[in-house]
Amino acid sequence: MALKLKLKPNERVYISGALVRNIGPGAVLELMNEVPMLREKDILLEQDAVTPCQKLYLIVQTLYFDCPGEGILFESFKSLSEEIVAAAPSLEKPLWQVGEKVQAGEHYPALKDLQKVITLESTLLSYAKKSY
Repeated sequence: MALKLKLKPNERVYISGALVRNIGPGAVLELMNEVPMLREKDILLEQDAVTPCQKLYLIVQTLYFDCPGEGILFESFKSLSEEIVAAAPSLEKPLWQVGEKVQAGEHYPALKDLQKVITLESTLLSYAKKSY
């Protein structure tokens, strides 16, 4: 099934190793096969991954684009997930769901779910800061 991407002026998208930028007033790209693809707004850079859940996102993002290191990365994902759940048990169910998707090779849906988990994590961290 083809995927249509509408890009705004100067919007970038990372497609299977290529960073594409729209330099015109608007563009529509149609991807005719499945390839790893993330819009600029969904890409997390290593230096911006400061919280544990953001680091999980970075691991899954790497798995999405670069599967050869899958075994080591998946073990890192599991280990960090366990640490997060030990510190924040309320994140167990959403992280379990993400883990199921990662294990099934459904990295893009896992990234979308992790964005929601990062929002939950942010809420928990803000509560923790208020209690000090």
